[in-house]
Amino acid sequence: MRLVLLGGSLRPASLNTRFLRHLAADLETRGHEVSSFAGSALRFPLYEEGEAPTEDLQELHRRLGKVQGLVIVSPEYNSGIPGHLKNAVDWLSTMAPSPWQGLPVLLCAASPGAFGGARGLVAWRATLANMGALAFPGAITVPHADQQLDERGAPTDPRTAASVSKTLAGFLALAARLHPE
Repeated sequence: MRLVLLGGSLRPASLNTRFLRHLAADLETRGHEVSSFAGSALRFPLYEEGEAPTEDLQELHRRLGKVQGLVIVSPEYNSGIPGHLKNAVDWLSTMAPSPWQGLPVLLCAASPGAFGGARGLVAWRATLANMGALAFPGAITVPHADQQLDERGAPTDPRTAASVSKTLAGFLALAARLHPE
């Protein structure tokens, strides 16, 4: 299965970027083809109507057009979507053909807080639904990620690790049913 992973913050030591890298490695180990766009790879110019998308945006658009699923690993900024990720989504929403229509999306977050970034994922669901994407009903959240992620981004808590594996497997099964290879 071909998948794109999108997310992380712009900070070099981003917990979400570290977790995204772990998920990418896990998916590749399972035999999936993964393209990751994280951190500074998402430094696009602010969306402005009438401006042409950059080559990097066009590449992201091309990749999204060829995948069976998208995994978003998003920090939570004031219970919402970080500006750089929303900007990427806004750019992509203006490009044809739409990469969003019918695209299965798994939402993930890692946070030092007790809710693991879950509050920020609520805003993602509304945005994705508006564009026609299909947000997977479950989500992956990693609370206390500053203490719970190892140097490779893997959760060290057995319950969290089991939840990540179960949710990822459910998402992959749904994506395969919706978009068989």
